[in-house]
Amino acid sequence: MMRHAVWVIAVLFLLLPQTFLGQHGGRHATSGTNGGTTAQPEDSDSATFKRAVAEQATDEQIAQFHQMTETTEAARQQAQDLRSSKSNTGTSEDLVSKANSLQDAVDKALTDTRNFLRSFSDLQDASLKNLARKLTKAGAAVNKSGKAIAQEAEQTKLNSDRLIRTAESLEKALVELQSDQFNLGKEMGVPRP
Repeated sequence: MMRHAVWVIAVLFLLLPQTFLGQHGGRHATSGTNGGTTAQPEDSDSATFKRAVAEQATDEQIAQFHQMTETTEAARQQAQDLRSSKSNTGTSEDLVSKANSLQDAVDKALTDTRNFLRSFSDLQDASLKNLARKLTKAGAAVNKSGKAIAQEAEQTKLNSDRLIRTAESLEKALVELQSDQFNLGKEMGVPRP
């Protein structure tokens, strides 16, 4: 009979809600001033873990990230090539062709960057807002320098020195864009190519 009573008490102990049991471990609610209950604040380790999980890139985003960084690198290489064209004594037609090709590469890199940022979930948007804003700002600087390249290439009398200086400025802007891309990718757990 005593064994039966112990067994019943053990079953009741397991089945009854923890609020009937008095003290219990883990997180618990506390009474607020209005008689309601308020949850205990989340500990920092748990919050950090949840944020990291929310920021993680999906497989599709990882593919987009790699494409974005590849097109940005291609544009940077073309800017560097145009910048070094003066020492190669290229003709005006060569410089204009390289400038037009560079403008196309810049457009592709900026499109890929915008597409990557548009792929963010609401949680990623909220959590990565500052890094995304920085990337957008770097993209605007690249866009401005890219338009300056296009304007220089459209001049009836090409000023090769000015075109080369503009290519230098564009290359610096692309390096900054790449840096911001890699910082964002690191935060999202994207492995570098």
